[in-house]
Amino acid sequence: MIAPRAPAFAAAAPLRAVELDDVAGRPQVVAWDRATGQRRVLTRARHGVDACDLEPDGGHVWWFDADPDGVGAWRRQPFDGGPAAPALTGLPRGRPYGIAFDHAGTLAVVCVGRDAESRYHLGTPGGPARPLATVAGYAPLVDLSPDGTLLALAGRPAGPPAVTVVRRTDGHTEALAGGPHRRVWALEFRPDPAGDAELLLVVEAGGHYTVGTWRPGRDVRLHERLAFDTEITAHWHVDGRRVLVQQDRAGRSRLLLADLDGGEPVVLPTPPGTILELACAPEGAIHYVWSREATPPRRLVVDPAADPRPTPGPPAVPGRREVWTPQPYGRIHSFLATPPGTGPWPTILLLHGGPFLHDRDSYDPRVELLTGAGYAVARTNYRGSTGYGPRWRHDFGHRVGLAQLEDLDAVRRHLVDLGVAQPGRIGLCGYSWGGYLVLLALGVAPDDWAVGLAVSPVADYATAHRATLPAVREADEELFGGTPAEVPDRYRAADPMTYLDRVRGPLFVAAATDDERCPAEAVGRYVAALRDRAVPHEVLWTTGGHHGDPAGQSAVFAALLRYATAVLPPSGPAPASPSQDHRDRRGPTPDRPEGGECNEATHCAARPDQHGRAGPRRRHRQDAPRS
Repeated sequence: MIAPRAPAFAAAAPLRAVELDDVAGRPQVVAWDRATGQRRVLTRARHGVDACDLEPDGGHVWWFDADPDGVGAWRRQPFDGGPAAPALTGLPRGRPYGIAFDHAGTLAVVCVGRDAESRYHLGTPGGPARPLATVAGYAPLVDLSPDGTLLALAGRPAGPPAVTVVRRTDGHTEALAGGPHRRVWALEFRPDPAGDAELLLVVEAGGHYTVGTWRPGRDVRLHERLAFDTEITAHWHVDGRRVLVQQDRAGRSRLLLADLDGGEPVVLPTPPGTILELACAPEGAIHYVWSREATPPRRLVVDPAADPRPTPGPPAVPGRREVWTPQPYGRIHSFLATPPGTGPWPTILLLHGGPFLHDRDSYDPRVELLTGAGYAVARTNYRGSTGYGPRWRHDFGHRVGLAQLEDLDAVRRHLVDLGVAQPGRIGLCGYSWGGYLVLLALGVAPDDWAVGLAVSPVADYATAHRATLPAVREADEELFGGTPAEVPDRYRAADPMTYLDRVRGPLFVAAATDDERCPAEAVGRYVAALRDRAVPHEVLWTTGGHHGDPAGQSAVFAALLRYATAVLPPSGPAPASPSQDHRDRRGPTPDRPEGGECNEATHCAARPDQHGRAGPRRRHRQDAPRS
């Protein structure tokens, strides 16, 4: 299933917008003529489109044409239809690290990730690209001021230059500093070409996330009325003085509209659940994508100037509830789904990636399939998860993985005590960083888990750190407090390879040979060691990169579910045969490039968290750490 996305509106052409929608199983750009209500599919990209935007006058659409590994080029296509052409001629292929336009649409700035560098180019849309600057590592473009003079670039939120603002005319820079107890994210410039440039920020300090603003030559101004105890993101409203604030707390969202000049923020009437993405239309209405546990994502609209009554949400669904597991350091929050009837049931803990993400009160088709097969499913927001405040996100030292396993073990025992989970019949399933936790758990605590199901995992941390993308490498270094060379003991303690001699299985692993976030080289080393130790396992090698396409995602999950029901059947004991299961359904792999059996399947990782490296997830900033 491809979730709908919030529309992008043309700033100077209010009746033109674009959306990303499911077209024959892939996301494609759909042009929306708001005057007539007509929607028209604009692109037929082979691998789908995950990033697009409209020029301010609405005449042309920019969309990123990427290979499965995320490398590609920006295309420019008329809104009314016609062939696509290079958005800027001479722009090198790479990863989309941001685009932005000035208010008039006469200038575009593009950042491309290439060769472990962030390369900035500018030009007139459709014209030649002129190199502007090159920065080592992952330094995405945040925004361009409406008058086209200032560029905001993202650094590490806790770094000395958390944000760098560059004056394009003379190269003068101003840096906004983060630090050990202060993190800063830049979001976007105020959409007012006539006034002074003003950059919207979120600042984490003192246990709160606070909306901030910055103007050239001045210090950051914190708006203390807009301080929150859990993660937020913010957007300028189209009027240029109010801001929209989305707060995520314990897996649910709320949306507020606040005037920066005074007055109390107004909570907008949105139904209970999760806001996955939002955009502000030129007339002021808020278009957002909303979901709830048993309700697939849908587009909704709230108008701050209209009737304040909330849109009613769907009724509660039987078999859905929340579980809070008390621990000395806080309460661990889980969303629980159970099959019909009475428990206890065989249980799967379905682990989110990140780790700086969280499971939400939103639809996950994997939950429906697992409960339909007879399993109880718990989605646990272990330490490191967002939505529970800075302490829950950061305060577990550098005990990467091990602290999270403590949380999962506590939830496992709690579910048994509640009569939900059958003792000895509890497994783990995870994707990306969640898959890493599966592999780590089956080595650290093999007696606790009846099966491990890992898709695109981090399997060998030191190898993965070396071979992964710059953005992911930076996230690793924040987690561990350094590189593998600087803090080797921390990486060794968190590495699934360290505990291989204790792994007993059964274990299912699916990985893509062209995954650049969780590299196949690392997975290949791990599964070779499983074979050497005769650990019961099955390996499915695929292609399609870290995320892949919906058909491939479904194929991998079908294989995963088949394996789970064989080794942990929903009723009765597991059969004896898996002890001899060492199957390796292989495509091209690091140690066998010619390949073998291969289906082009991959997994459906969680979407990148909207509170990303530089604030909210924007349609033209797609590269993110592991998810």
